[in-house]
Amino acid sequence: MPPPTESPPLRTSATRAARDPLVDGLRSVALGRVVLWHAFAAPWLSWVFPAMPVMFFLAGSVLASSVTAVVAAGPVDRLSSLARRLGRILIPFWVYSLGVLVALTIAARLGVDIESGAGDAGSWSTALSVLVPLHHTSGTWLTGHLWYLADYLLLLVLLPVALRLARRIATVITTALLGLVALEVGPLLGLPALTGAARIGTGDLLCYGLFAVLGIAWAQRRPGPAAGHRAAARAAGGGALIALSLLAAPFVPLPRGSLNESYLLLAVAALGWLLVIAAVEPWLRRVAALPRVATTSRAISARALTVYLWHPAAILLALAVAPDGALRVPSVLVLTVLLTGTAVMTLGWVEDLAARRPPRLWPGGRSVRSRSIGHRIALGIATTAGAASVIAVVAIGVPGLVDDRNDRVVASIPRPSDRTALADNAFLAMTRETAVAAAEPGELPAADLQAALDLWIATQPEVGDAVVSIASGARTWIGNGIHPDDAPPAAESSIGMASLTKTFTAALAMQLASEGLIDLDAPVPDLPGVDPLPDGAAVTARQLLQHTTGLIQYTDAPGYDPARVYTAAELVSLSTQAPLAHPPDTAVTYSNSNYLWLGLLMEAVTTSDYATLLHERITSPLDLRTVDLAPDGRPGWVGSASGGVTATPVDTARFFDALLNQGAVVPNEGLQAMIDLNHLNGGLGVWPMCPCGESPDGRKWATGLGHHVGDGAAFAFPDDRLAIYVRIGTAGDQISADRMIEMRDQLMVLMRETARRIEVGS
Repeated sequence: MPPPTESPPLRTSATRAARDPLVDGLRSVALGRVVLWHAFAAPWLSWVFPAMPVMFFLAGSVLASSVTAVVAAGPVDRLSSLARRLGRILIPFWVYSLGVLVALTIAARLGVDIESGAGDAGSWSTALSVLVPLHHTSGTWLTGHLWYLADYLLLLVLLPVALRLARRIATVITTALLGLVALEVGPLLGLPALTGAARIGTGDLLCYGLFAVLGIAWAQRRPGPAAGHRAAARAAGGGALIALSLLAAPFVPLPRGSLNESYLLLAVAALGWLLVIAAVEPWLRRVAALPRVATTSRAISARALTVYLWHPAAILLALAVAPDGALRVPSVLVLTVLLTGTAVMTLGWVEDLAARRPPRLWPGGRSVRSRSIGHRIALGIATTAGAASVIAVVAIGVPGLVDDRNDRVVASIPRPSDRTALADNAFLAMTRETAVAAAEPGELPAADLQAALDLWIATQPEVGDAVVSIASGARTWIGNGIHPDDAPPAAESSIGMASLTKTFTAALAMQLASEGLIDLDAPVPDLPGVDPLPDGAAVTARQLLQHTTGLIQYTDAPGYDPARVYTAAELVSLSTQAPLAHPPDTAVTYSNSNYLWLGLLMEAVTTSDYATLLHERITSPLDLRTVDLAPDGRPGWVGSASGGVTATPVDTARFFDALLNQGAVVPNEGLQAMIDLNHLNGGLGVWPMCPCGESPDGRKWATGLGHHVGDGAAFAFPDDRLAIYVRIGTAGDQISADRMIEMRDQLMVLMRETARRIEVGS
């Protein structure tokens, strides 16, 4: 499909061809792939038929058919043509925005914030900002996919420039690819690194702009005979480009395994796919022209904008109501199709209105009888309000579902992801084979691991330093990465492990449970200094371990004074005196009070303090000489069993390896209880890292198990017999929690993949 380099005469509106079944067919396939990606966010999907480059390619090819109206017309006619095209996009978009606003209003009346429940942006600011989609929104269920409209509107504005560029397609391809190389590799060569909106804007312009220009050139080409050797050359070239993207992937940071995380690889792979499609274009045209295929693809294509706008709401509903287990994936898929079809039937006619066609409930069906503008406006408002009300009513239950499953570390309903598949994906019925294959541990040569760390930190301007330690049995490695002129971090010094302490505490609790000193499922007995829960409620040690007690953070409890020095019992009592966030065992509410209470329970049943238990049962048997407990006494905070452990990065990695890979800390039965993921997708003191899924027997599995803290994490990967600790220091400017989570996961995945390659190659 990429055109020859010569420039045939531009096709005018008077000579443009009839609707192309191949364009309709490819758009339908691309749109279907987008819906699948947003529903399941499986990284492998991003490598199958790169949908968004194809969407822009097809957009360019369709826009090329009106070249005369845009280029040859006078200024007034040119503006009129642009206004008509803008209207075809903006009118359905405004109807969608109205639906979002109505949904947010209804939810707000009931005390529910839809967008903050399923995303990160504030609901009202998000809704207002998308009234004119001239910027990129991301990370939210109802608005995260609208970046495509922003890019498409930019293409409309720059269409005269794109038409001229289509005459020099070889130069455009070369320039765009060189620009993408500079964007991805430039920081490693000392060039300034683009981040945030600047990187997205530049990457979108180079990558998707390239494919829009390619589409224009393809539509303007002079068709010739389909020579067999030409088709073979295209197939070979396309296959080579796809293979090149696959071979280059291990050397490019793809923290979640998604092709979309690299503009350069995405462009290379998409060019390969277009060449392969071009090689079989005659056959594809015959298939696309089959009556039933053509009718179906024409109908989908005629409602493409409606499908794109409303499918995230359909997915949200499908994920919220689909049953768990083996039927979850097909249920989500079927419900998404049915609900999206419902949106097309009720709202698709807006596309006809925007295109100045007689409104129809279904493409090819009978038009709406009344031609009254007032009637149509009333119908539109009523239909939109009804659809938005459905979204609101359904979404009211979603924040609770997300809270049940997600404390930033457990799997949750995935939001539509335009460029990255979420690391904490939904627990879908994937097979175990979708995870990375196991590898026997080998050597960990410092030079290779250090090179990977240096490569990563060079591309992260927000990072001042980073420390990584890896443990695999008797083998350990530690390294640090710094930006030029920064002081190196203390890679071998003991530092506070913060909430990683909770995994040490969980291991101690499981030891005591194995010895019969703690009954995980019995109500926690009265303890000295700890006030009972209100209304006679009771919680168990298992619920304390899983953060399912409903106990709120003591910092959120009435009467908390950050300037006061507390004991552990006093802080737990602040939480027990407050109403529970939810009934026990119905949701996950992360609270330090859970583990402070657990530490008090362990001290009561053993008559030993927490520091002694830690030393006698873990640090001494494992020879973790740097693991210690920081003294309490800091105003407003007690570390103890919740956050008081200090250790070097190496000893921290060694502990997670010994506990979760070697089985050297907790007896087998207790260890299995720790790592078994419950109905809320959590273990006992450990959290999953995806890829993850559910086996046919209903057992949930995850690639990694461990714990996060604000600026770091420690995870064990049993299949690889590796445990990794990472800590990231910022370069001065405050960064968002979401950005820290993203960088933390990137670094963890990169170092794991590097260690695996070393092991496989040894």
